[in-house]
Amino acid sequence: MTRTITKIPEFTDPLGETLHLLRLTGTLYCRSELTAPWGVDLPSFDGCMMFHIVTAGHCWIEVKGEEPRLLQQGSLVLVPHGNGHCIRSGPEEDAVPLFDIPVEKVSDRYEIMRYGGAGESTHITCCVVRFDHVAGQKLISLLPKVLHINSWADDEDSWLHSTLRFIAREARDLRPGGETVITHLADILIIQAIRSWIDSAPEAERGCLICIVAISFLKAAIHSMRCRLKYCWN
Repeated sequence: MTRTITKIPEFTDPLGETLHLLRLTGTLYCRSELTAPWGVDLPSFDGCMMFHIVTAGHCWIEVKGEEPRLLQQGSLVLVPHGNGHCIRSGPEEDAVPLFDIPVEKVSDRYEIMRYGGAGESTHITCCVVRFDHVAGQKLISLLPKVLHINSWADDEDSWLHSTLRFIAREARDLRPGGETVITHLADILIIQAIRSWIDSAPEAERGCLICIVAISFLKAAIHSMRCRLKYCWN
C-alpha cells in the first residue's frame, strides 16, 4: 500500500520549538593561538552570547561574580548574557583588553589572534553570536551566567567530541566554505549546551522553565499575528 504524506507534523513541544528558533543572526569568530603567559580581557557585548571552545591546551575563565573555572582541551563554555570576562593561561595572569591585541582579519566574520609569550600553547575558537527571535531571547535570559561542558574524553557524548574536532579542523585549515560549516556547527553546539543544562536542572525548575518558554512563545506568536493583521489592513 502506497502512503502519501500531505502534511508535515508541527512542533508540539514549546521548548523544542524555542530551541528550533535559536538560529544565529550575527556571528564573529576568532581562532586564537595563545602561548603562556597570556591573558585576554573581553568586554561586555549587550544582546549577544559569547562562547569559547578549547581545541588544544587549557586555560582559565573568570566571569564577574563567578568562581574561576579551568577549561581543559575539548571544553565548551557559554557566556549567555554577553557579560565581560577574562580568559588566561593561569588564574593570576594579567589580562590585556581584547581590542588592544592585534589580529589577522581573514574576513568580516573571521579573525586569527596570535598572542602571548614563549610558553605552553593553547588554541581556542571564540565566537560572539546574536539571536533575534523573542522566544529565543527569553530562553537565553533564563540561562545562568556561565554554561560549561567538558566532553573531550566523554565516550557517551562522542558526537560532541567529533563536532569539536570538526570545528578545530575547519578553523585550522580555513578550507573553502569553512566559515559556513563552523556557523552551522555552532548552532548545534549552543543548542546541545542548553539542553544539557536543562537536563541537569531539578524537575520542578525544568517544569517552570518550560512553562515560561511556552508563554514567551505564545506572546511572540500573538505579536507576529498582530503585525500581519496590521499589514493586511494597511
